[in-house]
Amino acid sequence: MWSNPRSRYDREPRHVRRMQLQVGEKLSFGLSSRSGAFQPSSAHAIGEFEVGAGHWLMSNFTSHTTFVVENLEGGVELVKVPPRRLSVVIPFEMSRVLLPFGAALVELKVFGAAPSLIGERAAGEAVQPMPFGLNMTSKYFLVLVALCEPRLRGSSMAAVPSVQEVVERLRRIDQFKEATRSSINYHIDYLRERKLPVDQWATYSEGGRMHSKREALVSFALRFGLVTEEHLGLLPSAGRTDRGPGVPRNRG
Repeated sequence: MWSNPRSRYDREPRHVRRMQLQVGEKLSFGLSSRSGAFQPSSAHAIGEFEVGAGHWLMSNFTSHTTFVVENLEGGVELVKVPPRRLSVVIPFEMSRVLLPFGAALVELKVFGAAPSLIGERAAGEAVQPMPFGLNMTSKYFLVLVALCEPRLRGSSMAAVPSVQEVVERLRRIDQFKEATRSSINYHIDYLRERKLPVDQWATYSEGGRMHSKREALVSFALRFGLVTEEHLGLLPSAGRTDRGPGVPRNRG
């Protein structure tokens, strides 16, 4: 496990410090009161890392500050470590830890041990269909992937694209050469009303309050793993000259 401290407001990255911990080892840490620099084994520790088997744990020694741990493999899953919480289990193999410091954020990267997995045969012989009957070759699925793209490539805080941004993102694919705001809105409504139980899910989330259609679809799709980084291959890359979408690897 190692960490790479950097403030999101730095113009230049700070010196990279790599620290290796073994299973069962702990590392307390603090932040410089002047610069916010990461200080391992600090006498004024604000938190602690501990390495487990297939996971790692984080403690928060502060009274008022919440730490946030994001999954770097997708950018949409996160774990909050509230003040005074001890040994919160972090299941992510590659993580971004965000620590508030003044008006900025200090960023650490933590790489944990690879998680344990069961074999493919034990997981089931039959090829399982996409949940909710989603068709990866359909136009509506490409719209859903385009909506989810910023959060898959960046952070759970990334903004959901506007309808016009989705139009521009997809127009280089043959199926979408004539795309308009109205046609993209049609697919968004189809996903919301016919394919995904977003409204039902809302009754279990935030007391039934909903965000915009696009925000609700993205939150639902990413929460249930309906769109992953592998599906980004369906979208044209910035440097591609062909118009056909890629095909993600079959996960079986």
